Amino acid sequence: MTSNTPRWIVPVLWILAAIHIVNGIEMFFFPSAWFFKLVPGVPETGPYNMHLVMDGGTFFLAVGVGLVAAALNPRRNAIAVVVAAVAGVMHSALHLYSHAAGLLSTEHLVTEVLGIYIPAILLIAITAILYSQSDETRAATARAA
Repeated sequence: MTSNTPRWIVPVLWILAAIHIVNGIEMFFFPSAWFFKLVPGVPETGPYNMHLVMDGGTFFLAVGVGLVAAALNPRRNAIAVVVAAVAGVMHSALHLYSHAAGLLSTEHLVTEVLGIYIPAILLIAITAILYSQSDETRAATARAA
């Protein structure tokens, strides 16, 4: 990590990586428990579909592994943060649309804010910070690594 990378980025990336990996493992290996018991409000999204939940688990696992790589070397693996941020924004957009269309209640909004919106905002902020360096500084950092 270069000296101009804020110190808080690496711990936040580790936390987000762990959350994504744990969620992915739960979704992939325990889809029924994840759907009905682990995450409040999921059953209101529609009927249970084991394959669909497990598909989501593979998505979260892949994003989590990318965030592990980013936590190990944020500047070199910044593209993994971009991918995670895009995934988070798309996931957030789906939930915002679902609320606006009346498909989801606001009963579990705290869970969504903590589990979907805040991680997406953090990933956007980290992406902006990692890509805010000039091209010359970024090239020098790549050569030094």
